[in-house]
Amino acid sequence: MTVKPLRVAFAGLAHSHPSTDAANALEHGAEVVAVHDADAAAAADFAARFGGAATDSIEELLESRPDVVIATPRPHETVPLLRALADAAVPVFFNKVVAATGAQLHAWEEALAGASASVGTASVLRFAPGLEQLAVGLAGTQIIGLRVHAQHANAGFQVPGRSWQDDPAAGGGTLVTVGVHAWEMIDRILPGATFQPVSGWTSRLDGSTTRSEDAAGVEGLLTAPDGRTIPVQVLVSGVPGPDRYAIEAVTASGVHSLELDVGDAIDALGFAGLMRALLRDAPHGRVPAHWREARTVVVNSIRAAESARGAGDQV
Repeated sequence: MTVKPLRVAFAGLAHSHPSTDAANALEHGAEVVAVHDADAAAAADFAARFGGAATDSIEELLESRPDVVIATPRPHETVPLLRALADAAVPVFFNKVVAATGAQLHAWEEALAGASASVGTASVLRFAPGLEQLAVGLAGTQIIGLRVHAQHANAGFQVPGRSWQDDPAAGGGTLVTVGVHAWEMIDRILPGATFQPVSGWTSRLDGSTTRSEDAAGVEGLLTAPDGRTIPVQVLVSGVPGPDRYAIEAVTASGVHSLELDVGDAIDALGFAGLMRALLRDAPHGRVPAHWREARTVVVNSIRAAESARGAGDQV
């Protein structure tokens, strides 16, 4: 019996991840059936590269009968896109970031409350095999402290067409755009642990052109679902140089550390793992990193950013 390839549609092309996702989908035997973006030229180019039809609306995109929709809008566009997809019986995965501020998070959750679609979101690092192995190895171990570093040069967030990512009020700036990776790593080790900040700081390089920050840090306590509290230190940086995603766990059995291989991004950073998870879950009407699991990461990311920046009203 011939198995039909999974039908994948793309809604929104805000940054580079959809191109990687589409290439991975084709590599894993899926079919790209449609793409929609407010920039019609970008959608047409995407369709020419990966297949499928460039559509004029989300309604037309859904007429292509996708098995799963991968959505990559700017954070302020997530709510109208979610509403357009909400009543479709199609699982939807949103590439990060779905909300960069407390106000955006509130609007997102209001829209999500009326959705019948299965909706998920995550940083691709959730699907990094090395991180998964570390999480399995630490299961049942008493963790007494965590230290995390997420580094991604922010120069790319400042070029025309992507400068919204560097804006704290629009895309979250370095603290959210890069910081979400740190909180994803933490959640993989301590699922559902919520962050209570104690102190934080931000810094900009001399002559920096960023609208957010070049480096920032927070310290505080993680409260696990079972009531345990674990101190955590998080460093987020956007300085020049290669990416770095590292986590160190101090446990009753010793210190366990991991630094992901950024030179092997497709496999080591979780891009391939994300696609495998999507292709596994979508035929059953599910999506990986469902919002009930993903919410903690989004809240922790925003809360840490607000604390480091000294915001008065925090989530």
